[in-house]
Amino acid sequence: MAKLVFISTFGADDVERASLPFALATASLASGHEVHMYLQGPAVELLKKDMDRAALQHEPFPSLGELIDIFQEAEGFLYGCAPCLQSRNLKQEDLLDGVRIVGGAAMVDQCLNADKVFTYA
Repeated sequence: MAKLVFISTFGADDVERASLPFALATASLASGHEVHMYLQGPAVELLKKDMDRAALQHEPFPSLGELIDIFQEAEGFLYGCAPCLQSRNLKQEDLLDGVRIVGGAAMVDQCLNADKVFTYA
């Protein structure tokens, strides 16, 4: 199967666009692909433990809470942009379990080693 990388910058201010990469990523995981999801800019706020992601839904998609849960349960790799998190004063302990904080070099390395890269910006 393929190694896929998704990069998204959409957060709670645009639920439809924030849902799209997670919908495709979860479908990709269900098809047996290895999936890496990088959130940048406003999208990193979706990683906060105390956010009510269940209230963020754009029909016909499940809520962002459900999509992110499905993604993590299916063993997708979830990353937050280090500078984007830092600019929002968010630290590892503020984030969902399993989220990895990475900088640009790690993201570029993943993209260079992926079969396909999907960007939502």
